[in-house]
Amino acid sequence: MTSQVRRALRGIAYGTSVAAVTVAALVTLPEVGPLIGFSAVVAVAAALLPTLWLADRIRLVPPASLVACGVSLAVTFLYPGPAVNATANWWLLETVALLVLIVPAVRRPSPRTSLTLGTPLIITVTLLPLRLILRVDPHATFGQASRLCLAWALLSAASVGGGCYLRSLDSRSRAAVVAERRTQRVDLARDLHDFAAHDVTGVVVLAQAAQVLAREDPRRAIELLPRIEAAGAQALAAMDRTVQVFAETARVERGEVVGQPGGAEVTPRLPRDLGELPSLVSRFTRTGSIEASLDLASGALEELPNHVSSLGYRVVVEALTNVRRHAAGATKVRIAVFRAPHDVVAEALHVLVTDDGRQCQSPPDLADPDRQGGGFGLTSLTERVEAQSGTLAAGPRMQGWQVSAVLPITASPRARHQMADVDGPAEVRSPPATSQIR
Repeated sequence: MTSQVRRALRGIAYGTSVAAVTVAALVTLPEVGPLIGFSAVVAVAAALLPTLWLADRIRLVPPASLVACGVSLAVTFLYPGPAVNATANWWLLETVALLVLIVPAVRRPSPRTSLTLGTPLIITVTLLPLRLILRVDPHATFGQASRLCLAWALLSAASVGGGCYLRSLDSRSRAAVVAERRTQRVDLARDLHDFAAHDVTGVVVLAQAAQVLAREDPRRAIELLPRIEAAGAQALAAMDRTVQVFAETARVERGEVVGQPGGAEVTPRLPRDLGELPSLVSRFTRTGSIEASLDLASGALEELPNHVSSLGYRVVVEALTNVRRHAAGATKVRIAVFRAPHDVVAEALHVLVTDDGRQCQSPPDLADPDRQGGGFGLTSLTERVEAQSGTLAAGPRMQGWQVSAVLPITASPRARHQMADVDGPAEVRSPPATSQIR
């Protein structure tokens, strides 16, 4: 059901309700007079306008509230009487309508407007009993009038409290939406860095190599130009995909339908997971001077949870980017992915990225986690892995550097109370069967 249809149905219900109250007022007109029925009809119409029909039209709440207050106060002091049973019935209906009107008047407008509207509404409801007690025979005493007005004041205060409570819920909801949008934007910005920067790094490395070769062998430098072009095109494609997701997210925030025929809303996301490893490895080798190989164990990616696959892919991308930036003299890098037990974890995904470059004292991201332009980095990536009860380690080997990540998939029964105490990577076992891509 579209929003236009829902609004039309609410409008029909609103019109029917107001018309029914108007007809009832006309029927009792000879008994109670025109003022009592007119005041009740105005109060009901004002109360149902923001609650039943035009709930999204906040600007209609102030005029509706002020009109209802003005009419009710005028009738309270101008009604000549006499107060009969039918008068009391309309009086109760008007009281309920004004109490209902207080809730949207306090809940929706700005704080200053809510205070401006709430004050006359409370006064109107508090004085409403005077319409009866001043016209009954015999007249009520001052104490009786005071007690009745106090009771109506407490009812109006309860309505104000209900409106304030709903206002606080709305504020929390808006704050949660803002926080969620901020998180989405941060994630998309990290995607732009982590994935596009990987390909941009390849462009930089090839351009640096071309500068060196241009002085020694211009012919070989020219041969690098197609590879630089391919790496640049890949980086532009990664940025285009991320920017497109930014645009789709903005459309979702504006309430526009995104995605598929039939109006089904989809959540925009980048398909970045371990299923893209073969193309990532091929692209890394094609757009750089380092040969990459992939050892993917048989069944390693079967029924793999999305969050594990996505995080494993990020680990590989960050490790390959660091190889290009910091592994001086590296000629080969090997990515191994397989499943094996790990400590108290019954089944975990193991991701290893090993290169043969010159050893470093410490990984650059761990040594300088706040480096300018950093995205995830190994430090932030370690926090993300540990948040999923996994481990990530980076360090030198006999020749080169290795990044190893262990991402739990399923845990053994005793792991439920021990998972928080898992520290350090377990000894890595070689996968029993692998498919190799070069």
